Amino acid sequence: MVQKYQHLLPAAPLMLAGVDTLRHGAHGLELVLAIFEIATSALLLASVIREIRAARRPVDPHASHHPHGVDWFHLFAAGVLFAEAAERWHLTHHWPRPVLLTAAVTLALGVFHGRIDAGIRNRRALRLSDEELYFSTRPWARFRAQWADVTAIDLDPRSATIRTRQGRIGRLDLADLENAAAVRAALTDARNRLVRSTSTAE
Repeated sequence: MVQKYQHLLPAAPLMLAGVDTLRHGAHGLELVLAIFEIATSALLLASVIREIRAARRPVDPHASHHPHGVDWFHLFAAGVLFAEAAERWHLTHHWPRPVLLTAAVTLALGVFHGRIDAGIRNRRALRLSDEELYFSTRPWARFRAQWADVTAIDLDPRSATIRTRQGRIGRLDLADLENAAAVRAALTDARNRLVRSTSTAE
């Protein structure tokens, strides 16, 4: 969140610059640029106020979290950065490449926010199928095991531990999950099925 709010640093000065330009009777490209500066800065500030209000609302633990299509904060932040780059070009006739690159990356984050969020959620998902168990809590730490290879599922108040015949151990930090209760219930059911299948085999 703090990293996102860093985009506010150029917003206020940019808005003031746009207002000052309008006061001096801007025309043509200068007028368009001033309006663009004020509009993008105002939209970014409004989105920040909206996020702060949303963060203060009580969180419903039963509410489902679906990724949004776009992240308007990043889109407006990209607009502010493009406006800043245009302002510098207007004053110096040189495009500030670092600002343009940052603006392009910020724009991409805003446009593809839904896909990025969905990809992260998919990688971190717990999947229990008829054939296997799979989960991942970090990008490069994944655990996958066939049910025939699982020997134990141990649950404690904070975590779940899965052991296989090959000696592999997978640990899932339940305290770090938003839907810990649902994950615990699914693993408890899987553990009960595992115990029943083991008893039947014996």
